[in-house]
Amino acid sequence: MPSIESEPEDVAKLRHMASEFTEGFNTGDVERLMRFYGDSYVDINLRNPVQSWQERREYYAQVIRRSGFHVQVQPEEILIRGDFAFIRGTIELTPGSVLGDSVRKELRYLEIAQRQQNGSWQVMWGMDGPVQEYTPSLSEESAPQRGSERAAARNT
Repeated sequence: MPSIESEPEDVAKLRHMASEFTEGFNTGDVERLMRFYGDSYVDINLRNPVQSWQERREYYAQVIRRSGFHVQVQPEEILIRGDFAFIRGTIELTPGSVLGDSVRKELRYLEIAQRQQNGSWQVMWGMDGPVQEYTPSLSEESAPQRGSERAAARNT
């Protein structure tokens, strides 16, 4: 049974993981970022989402080799429930070249990590995607109609 640590210590460890991931990715040190992965990982964004540790390592090696960008990972909310942590945050992608292109992309991510018996954390599931703008409309005309409302509208 894993030891129970105080939540601030666990939050600090999980934030440190994000920092180490950022540094590992940006310096091309795949081993540095892979320290936080277990035997398998589920990447919801992939068509075949379940990866072994070695498959995940190769995935990151390929992404880093061909990416041409740097990442900045910023956890924004960390919820710890027992031996599981839910980490929600932002990933900023910026071109790796200093020559021009200053287009920055922002992604949101969610990862699930599990506390190990030694008190460390490993990510086990994750997903990320682009930020989407959404402004709810206050107009009833643009609100979706329920089935009974659509039927009533057709019959008038």
